[in-house]
Formats: sequence, structure tokens, C-alpha cells
Amino acid sequence: MGALSGWCRQNFLNFSSLNMISDLRKNISRELEGLGFPPCSKQGYHNRNGDFNPAFLQASICAGLYPNVAYRRQNDVNFSTMTNQKAKVHLGSVNAVKSQPMSRKCQVAENEAEFIVFGELVKGKAMFSMEHTTHLVSPLPLLLLCGQLHIRPIQFAPPAGSTVAAPSCTIQKALLSLDEWVVFIGEPGTASALVVLRQRLDSAFSRITSDPYNFTDLPAMEKDAVDTLSIVLNSSHKAAPKR
Repeated sequence: MGALSGWCRQNFLNFSSLNMISDLRKNISRELEGLGFPPCSKQGYHNRNGDFNPAFLQASICAGLYPNVAYRRQNDVNFSTMTNQKAKVHLGSVNAVKSQPMSRKCQVAENEAEFIVFGELVKGKAMFSMEHTTHLVSPLPLLLLCGQLHIRPIQFAPPAGSTVAAPSCTIQKALLSLDEWVVFIGEPGTASALVVLRQRLDSAFSRITSDPYNFTDLPAMEKDAVDTLSIVLNSSHKAAPKR
């Protein structure tokens, strides 16, 4: 016990909070098993990613805590929540340590955003603070696992000096909107593929939750979608810039 407590202090973790999380995990696991879900302690298709896959851990945290998500743009210090509240990382968080990227101005590219997931929003004297925070490496968990996703086409005029053949030509893009809160612009083919994948994942989730005893008996299309989710999440996590 003393060694564990010392390790927590060394890594800026709260020993009591981790114990509480461990107990909650055991309780939830028992509840899910009672509903018919396979035990998390047993190996199988449901447990194929193990306990140490950071891409799945982040995606699970994001999906579980949504809409407790905030973002900021280049050179921003504070984050904006879904309710348009300006917030910063709580000073007691390891993410607020001066050596951590989220304690400084946002350094992402001009056309990108930095996302953070939080457990609780606390109102202070000057502004809100976010507790229990984790940096979201990729926005894909938001697009594939959270809220309501909508797509529509959008056209842009070519920029000045462009090599587009004629001034009347336009650039075709797709706009992905998540709960009318945050918007992503991408290639039409990629955006459409994400929407189709999202629809199949939603269908698989509904099927599993309505009949957890047949967890592994998904139709081929939905099982392919679940397998594709694994590939996409891991790929985006590995491709993200190192911090």
C-alpha cells in the first residue's frame, strides 16, 4: 500500500481517487454482467483490445463524458465548452503543470482545434475551471461516438491566384456538424464514409444493448464497422503529433 501511494505521489495522481475509480469499475462490471454482457476479465472478441490501448481508452472516456468537451484554437489560452463558457484547466490538474502543453497558449495549426474532455466544470471567482481533464488526441471519437452528426455539401470560391481552370469553378467540400456546436470541413468522400460508418456503429450499439447475450453475433456489416472503428481510432492516435 505504501509503495502504491508513493507511486501516485510521484506521478501526480490521487491515491484515494484511484481507489474510488477501481471500486466503481468493479461495481459497473458486475452490473453489466448481470444484464448479460460478457465478463471483462475473460478473453474474447469483446476484450480484444486489452486494458492498455490508449486510443480506445480516450475514445471511451470521450463517449462516456460527452458533452463535457471543450476546444480552443491557435494562440487561445482558455477553452470554450458546448455551452459557450470560457474555461481553463483546474490548477490542481497535472495538465496545468507549466511543462504541459495545455498550460500554455494553444500551438495547433490555424485550421485546427485542440480538444479536451473533462469530468466537471467548477465556477470560480473569475471564470470556470475544468476538473478531471484529458487531452483528446484526435476528434474522431467525437465524430464516431458522440452526439448527433450531420453532413451537408459546401462550396468555396477558388483563392486568388489559384490554378483552377476558370473563375466560375468552385471547390467542393463537405461540412460535418456535431450537435450544431463544432464544425469540421473535409473531402466529400471522406466525410460521407465517416457518416456511413457512424450509422452502422449506431446500429451495432443498439443491437448489442438490446440483446447483450448475443454480443458477438452481429451482422457482417455491423461487425465490419466495429472492426473498422478499431483500425481508425488506432491509426488516428498514432498519426497525431507527439506532445
